[in-house]
Amino acid sequence: MIIIYLIVGVFFGLFASVVALFWGASLWLALCLYISVGSIAVVLLPAAQMVTGILFDRGKAAPSTDHCNQRKCLKLAKSSASQQGEPFEISMKILAVDDDPFIRELIPIVSAEAGFSEVIAVASGEQALKLLESSTFIFDCILLDINMPVMDGIELCGLVRQISQYRQTPIIMLTARRDIENMGDAYRAGATDYVAKPFEVEELGDRLRIVQEAIYAQRELSQVRQKATEYQSIRVPTDSFELPENLQFGGIENLVNHKALLNYVTQLPRKRVADIQMFAVMIDGIEAAHMQSSPQHFASLLQDVAIATSDCFNADQTLMAYTNNGILLIAVNSGNPMLANNIETDIEDMLQANISERDPDEGNKIRISVGGPVQPQSAKSERARMTAIRVITLAENRTLDKQGRQVAGLFKQ
Repeated sequence: MIIIYLIVGVFFGLFASVVALFWGASLWLALCLYISVGSIAVVLLPAAQMVTGILFDRGKAAPSTDHCNQRKCLKLAKSSASQQGEPFEISMKILAVDDDPFIRELIPIVSAEAGFSEVIAVASGEQALKLLESSTFIFDCILLDINMPVMDGIELCGLVRQISQYRQTPIIMLTARRDIENMGDAYRAGATDYVAKPFEVEELGDRLRIVQEAIYAQRELSQVRQKATEYQSIRVPTDSFELPENLQFGGIENLVNHKALLNYVTQLPRKRVADIQMFAVMIDGIEAAHMQSSPQHFASLLQDVAIATSDCFNADQTLMAYTNNGILLIAVNSGNPMLANNIETDIEDMLQANISERDPDEGNKIRISVGGPVQPQSAKSERARMTAIRVITLAENRTLDKQGRQVAGLFKQ
């Protein structure tokens, strides 16, 4: 497409210069017209094509089946929520931060096309922080560019996460930087998702709708939990459980939200996927530990495991996240092969040293099983999910192996 734009620009430039020479203009004037008209054509053509496409879509007599189905589903959901006396919000308040004026004009248009018209765009991190700290309302989603002067998007993301109202707000990095190092830094700073420029209109709309669905589901869950027993008194009498929503630990910068880790693995550049190794760390007998411990004691145990695991890897090249049943997933940016058995031993040694300082008896009881390494190899849409399943299965098999059971596909040194 870029080559076509260049060819069209050359054509318009030549046409303008020929017309100028025909009417008696000087050679220098004709040359200037060739350069200026050609350049303007190359710049305006993509913008005109995008605007025309948006206007064309708006002016369609009959919307597509997918859009019809989506609107029908939203109406049905709204009707159902109304019947139950629960609020249903279609729109979101979105803050976009980008120093490029063209992007600041484009994002509200694209967002409106996807059904989100409440968008405020600012040009710098300083303006964004001032707005977030002084605004009378709360933004539901934040879009950040990385490459900005004075304060880049990664630094801004970390500062936004320090504002109490925005510790869990979805933050989507919307940037031309798609290298694995910047992606890792963005997720470690608190990003939820990552969209590379130039982005497709449909892609950004899909990401915003995913955020909307997650926000609505979270609000429904919060309403249910307000009526239920507090987490502190819950004791699950089965062999499975779920961690408290948005469980966080301070001082572990590479420990991120589970969804953010999956998004990171999904959005990895194709050429760099082979550089990633994934592992799973599981506490042996975690269900029993959860049943027999207080919530505070169990959270402390998970924190100890995360700290020991982080110390075994290079934190600047690692992302970790807990699944909802207490298994720690790790994505390591390293081409060097790592043996799960060695990692398991190192983590247990660190755990025993750290926990024994508080409780000598407990430090010798904690054992963990490590699954991996596994390189993400599935199709992009299934890459994160399938890789997580594989490493978790290996960790579970490792636990069974240590219990003396015969399990296929065990670790090999």
